[in-house]
Amino acid sequence: MENRSNIAAPGGITRRSFVKGGAAAAAIGATGALVGCAPQGDGKASDAAAPAEDEGVWLPSQCNMCFNACSILGHVVDGKLVEIKGDDRSPAGWGHLCGKGTAGIMQLYDENRITKPMKRTNPKKGVGIDPGWEEISWDEAYDLILEKLDEQKQKNKPVIVFALITSIISWIDSMNWLGSNGNIPIPFKADICGAPTHPISALLTGCGNALPDYAHCKYLMQFGTQAGVATRHGTSITAKVFADARANGCKLVNFDPHMSGAAEKADEWVPIRPGTDAAVALAMANLLVNEYDLYDKEFLAARTNGPSLVDPATQRIVRDASKGNKALYWDLSDNTAKPYDEVKEPALEGDFEVDGIPVRTAFSIFKDSVAKYTPEYAEEVTTIPADTTRRLAKEFGEAACIGQTVEVDGLTVPYRPVAVDTFSGIARHKHGFITHWAILQLNTLVGSTFSRGGYLGFYTRNKYGFYEGDKDHAWEFTIWEEDGLIEDLNMAHGWPSNGSHYKHIREASYTPTSEAMEELQPLTMDQHFGYIAQVQPEVYGTEPSEVAFCMASNPLKNWCNHDYQAKVLESFDWIFGMDIYLNDSSYYYDLIIPEPCYLERFDPLPLSFNNHRVPGLPEVPYIVAGRMPIVEAKDNCPSALDTFGALAAKAGKTAEYSAALNDYYKLADEYKLDGKEQITAERVCDAALKSLAGKDRGIDWFRENGVLTRERKADEVYVFAAGMEGRIPLYFDFMLEAKEKIEAEVDKLGIYWETDDYIPLPEFMPCLDHEVEEEGFDLFPVYWTNAINTDTWQVENAWINEINELDDTTYFLEINAATGAAKGIKSGDKVRLSNRDGDVVEGVAVLTEFVHPECVASVGGHLNAKSDYQPIGKTKGTAVNHLVPAGDPKRMEYVGSGVDQCVRCKLEKIS
Repeated sequence: MENRSNIAAPGGITRRSFVKGGAAAAAIGATGALVGCAPQGDGKASDAAAPAEDEGVWLPSQCNMCFNACSILGHVVDGKLVEIKGDDRSPAGWGHLCGKGTAGIMQLYDENRITKPMKRTNPKKGVGIDPGWEEISWDEAYDLILEKLDEQKQKNKPVIVFALITSIISWIDSMNWLGSNGNIPIPFKADICGAPTHPISALLTGCGNALPDYAHCKYLMQFGTQAGVATRHGTSITAKVFADARANGCKLVNFDPHMSGAAEKADEWVPIRPGTDAAVALAMANLLVNEYDLYDKEFLAARTNGPSLVDPATQRIVRDASKGNKALYWDLSDNTAKPYDEVKEPALEGDFEVDGIPVRTAFSIFKDSVAKYTPEYAEEVTTIPADTTRRLAKEFGEAACIGQTVEVDGLTVPYRPVAVDTFSGIARHKHGFITHWAILQLNTLVGSTFSRGGYLGFYTRNKYGFYEGDKDHAWEFTIWEEDGLIEDLNMAHGWPSNGSHYKHIREASYTPTSEAMEELQPLTMDQHFGYIAQVQPEVYGTEPSEVAFCMASNPLKNWCNHDYQAKVLESFDWIFGMDIYLNDSSYYYDLIIPEPCYLERFDPLPLSFNNHRVPGLPEVPYIVAGRMPIVEAKDNCPSALDTFGALAAKAGKTAEYSAALNDYYKLADEYKLDGKEQITAERVCDAALKSLAGKDRGIDWFRENGVLTRERKADEVYVFAAGMEGRIPLYFDFMLEAKEKIEAEVDKLGIYWETDDYIPLPEFMPCLDHEVEEEGFDLFPVYWTNAINTDTWQVENAWINEINELDDTTYFLEINAATGAAKGIKSGDKVRLSNRDGDVVEGVAVLTEFVHPECVASVGGHLNAKSDYQPIGKTKGTAVNHLVPAGDPKRMEYVGSGVDQCVRCKLEKIS
């Protein structure tokens, strides 16, 4: 394959020169070139000389330029931050920072930041219309907020909250004190959130995040993810482990429509038509179980519900009502059906009879269900050659070393050094949940889950507590007794509480109580249906909210079509925001209160030993850390927790807010907030650290030591080998139970709702636009990201913008060379991309071999800003998510609450 680093773009900029540019930016960071900040709108770094290493002080904290929260040290001289570098005492970055982390200094000293509250004086709203911002006092701002919140309480209406996980949003989850009669704030998540990703991970690993056992994996297939290379939770932690694994012979195969960072580093990049990944994954499953005989029969019999007996007529598992409704297995030791936990020798395959009813094992049904997915069928759907699918499936199965074991710290562990991994590239399509499922079940088939070199949860067990003598922070997942299935541990900041999707499906109410319609999505963790219900309440029979709060987010760019998102913002009577900048969405705000830069504030537990930023690899210790100010906040700007502590005090709700935070952070009795003293971020941070890390390990301790770690033990990672009970679902019988209950509720409500994805075994289902054929509309926009351009602020940062301007793709539209030639387009041409609804984006073409012929690729995120208050990022790049139609219930994904971004578009050269 051609070396991508030599592919030139207009003006002769190559990927090699990009790397040089990135290194140059990092070098600028290393010299601490700042003194003040970039002049407004300039976007260029200062040339100030660096101070000597021994001048000033080095202070620890955690980065917040994305959600990974790498450990940093800030070099402060005469009260000014002059350099940021990684803290080598911490696994969170292993002492290194990406270019984005180094560039945080430019956010701190950006003159375009806001640091004082402002209210709108111009009632007319719209991007580009001057809001007439008027600076006001904090007290006046608090009074305005409390007045509006009180109005909503009186009307029993909830407040809608838009937030990104880049911000420290723990206090949003603890805002019950704001509400009354149950009208607590409702979050509307951006499309980058987990959607179908987290629930399927929870079902398959007991944890809402999962990842390959990188250090010991020898064959990794990635679908729609750049994990361990450019993005994903804990990237800076896994990157080192994965890089070492690659050097030690781990083969990487990356399925993606675009050759993004992980594909560039892969042994093999497999271009795929967007949204068709399930078809090739099911074809591989078919080959493994029906042709190659490369699957782990022992694991499937002992550690999945594959032996469950199913009535083919109803598709339901047959159960023993007299014994706790437990699933029946066929016991080959005496040829009888018994509850699963009484069986000595379960039959994995076969046809039997129970009480006169013909039954089959779930695995036999599975084998039949995937038989129709031939490599030839997958080729027609995905464009991946059948021979490629056959070869990769065989390589994967043979590399699994089925039957082998290895000794790890005295524990005999199955050795399955293969894994399949997915993430948000899969989530952003209709049927995203079942696509994740189809792909990830390949791990189940070869028995790699919880195996050495296989597929692990981020955290599944903490058997020994976090520190010596710790009796409060040990956990392990529990079992759903009816099937013996592992139940998930909720992602939390304090410590996990046992959750159960199965119990929720069985016992929860399905009657919607808000615009988010979450009750009709028992497996979701996101609230994307609220975007439709807020603007089109007639679709779901809901009542729109009147007030919204936008926290460190840009809702105009958060989801789909920007014009539709403008309607979402226009639907509210009053909006208040909290942010560092006045972005595109701020043109719709009535009040904005600033947040300090992360380098100026306290945040509790950006890293805690079980959250989704700390991967559960054997080589990665458990971690606890706090974010602490490195310099004083400009204009004494209070942090989010300080602001809401002041609001609570002003409203007479300090006791209620204290109780919420005590519960959320699981604060130990001796450190609980007393409900009398006004809440401050520093106080919460200190209490949270001491509650998790132990006595005397508060802010002062962490200022001295940076982070606290505890080595992870083998029996906390390879939990099945360590003897923990539990099985993984292969046959999702519970989906049929959910389907029945959802349909009953929908029938009562008389609303549009889809339940086709509630099936017991995964299938390939096409995206909406796969089946659309309209002349000229033959390309799919796809967006990707890299380590420099992840999350909220992105290209407003002067150094990030400078790197991007040296790059040959970030601010361009990548088009396959053959596709471009057929359309008469050359690199450097200005082009127009439009959808069938008439929505249009424009950009500059770059022709390349490294994008699927049916796709146009762009870096994702908040590109092409329109805000005059973000002059560095204004007009930079092309925001292709504007082309994703919004407001259509048929475009939604009904299990994980995703949205289908597979949309056919027309590409034209602009004369």
